Amino acid sequence: MDVSLTSHPVYRAYVIDPNGGILIAHALICQSDDEAISKAKEYATGNAVELWDRGRKIAFIPLGGAPCVIF
Repeated sequence: MDVSLTSHPVYRAYVIDPNGGILIAHALICQSDDEAISKAKEYATGNAVELWDRGRKIAFIPLGGAPCVIF
């Protein structure tokens, strides 16, 4: 996927390890923050996830099904 060819924001979902480090980053092309949050939740199965749009932190999705924190 060539993310430079899209007019939609390219979000990043960062899977966070227990020490706060980044395990892996996933690029998400979505039309809205809500859509990106929904997709990022799919990666929060074994670790917490932070969702970013460039330098803007959008959400923290905790491990264990706790409510998502929206910024």
